[in-house]
Amino acid sequence: MRSPVMWLVGIVAAIIVALGVRAFLDPVAASASFGLPMHTDAETTFVRVYGARNALLGLLALAFLAGGMLRPLMLLFTFATALPLLDAIVITSRIGVGHELVRHAAILLVLAAASTALWRLNAAEHRRPK
Repeated sequence: MRSPVMWLVGIVAAIIVALGVRAFLDPVAASASFGLPMHTDAETTFVRVYGARNALLGLLALAFLAGGMLRPLMLLFTFATALPLLDAIVITSRIGVGHELVRHAAILLVLAAASTALWRLNAAEHRRPK
């Protein structure tokens, strides 16, 4: 099951893992990318939580992908689509609406596209004669 959809999902999952790892390696820069810049490691605890969340979800997606588990992968991406919305709420509650939300909107669009593609792939798999 190495369709273009699965390649897209694999790339997105790897990027999610990379975002998580970056939060551990450079939390100050990661906080600025998130939209709530901090200046010292002591201020960036939330970034490490964000990073742990991303790394876990990305690794879980890669495990589902490697195991050929389409339905769990589809559900994971579907539920993960809510995360950029929640992240945007955190940002707007702290600093209001601004250019910082563009990143989260882009992530939302990518996750929604991947999720939609997975749902369509799942539907196509169920229509195929066995």
